[in-house]
Amino acid sequence: MQRTPKYLLALGAMGLSTVIGQPQARAGAILGVDVANYIVMYEGGSSGAQLSINNFGTPTSRIWNGDIGIAGTGQLAASGPGTLNGNINFAASDTGQSSISNITINGTVNFGVPAVQTTMNNLNSLSSTLGALAGTGTALTINTSSTQTVQTNTGAGAINGINYNLFNVTSVSSNNGENLILQSDGTRSVVIDVNTSGAAQFHGNILLEDMTSKFFSDAGYAGLFPDQVLFNLYGGALLTGGDKLDVNNNGDAAHPANIIEADFLDPNGVISFVNTRITGRIFGGDSQNMQIVSDDTITLPLGRSHQEVPEPGTLLGTALAGLGVIRRRRRTV
Repeated sequence: MQRTPKYLLALGAMGLSTVIGQPQARAGAILGVDVANYIVMYEGGSSGAQLSINNFGTPTSRIWNGDIGIAGTGQLAASGPGTLNGNINFAASDTGQSSISNITINGTVNFGVPAVQTTMNNLNSLSSTLGALAGTGTALTINTSSTQTVQTNTGAGAINGINYNLFNVTSVSSNNGENLILQSDGTRSVVIDVNTSGAAQFHGNILLEDMTSKFFSDAGYAGLFPDQVLFNLYGGALLTGGDKLDVNNNGDAAHPANIIEADFLDPNGVISFVNTRITGRIFGGDSQNMQIVSDDTITLPLGRSHQEVPEPGTLLGTALAGLGVIRRRRRTV
């Protein structure tokens, strides 16, 4: 069944976001811009810049549910095998910048969708706004050489009444098989500002746990949802000079427990996702090529809106006037 298109509410912009056979997502608790059903948004910030996608998931999970947005003049080179239950939306008019093969698209490929650029611009502004607050965040070194558990409620928070916790990260070391566990009572979202002045390598798992040691999607879980966790790589400017986001958690068929549960925003840095299983969203990619390749599994975060009336947030109302906020959810090991 094809759903009614979801309209982007941010600043009154309207956008295409129809996904077939997929429960409708709502805006992220932190992202603020109504990213609707987008699982990937690419900056496409220079002529010839390309988003490369291939080999969806593992042989048993070659399905992505959600939309893909390409801003600027970005190109798309997508090859399967795989199925996308969603739309592919380009900000630019059709100039032959889309190459798609061996993929079933249960949706439409749309060009000249201005809301894609509007949303991308708003996400970029949000990244800058949150990055400017990094110095007020609680210092955190991510090093998962042994399992690292961070109680996110201990992070700096309530800046000007904003209901979230903020951490400031300048070093990331996370290797295959290692776990970063974000533990919370779920009352406040978490922003993790990251600026390593180089590359942020997330090669392990990011798991969500509540205060009773239940993991995401366990019965009775009461912690954070993936859309309440934002890794904001804020370095650089004008779509260049930021940290490279390098993600590979070895999330293949041989490692069914490997998963990352969070959203990533990196407007000014190169993005590479390889052999990764993620419940979350991937936004950014600067003016260079971006790749999501070699058996990546992306799951659209589904939120509390599927269990109860979504709760309005306040983060973006304070940080960027005019943008809306809410919450969500999915699973862990």
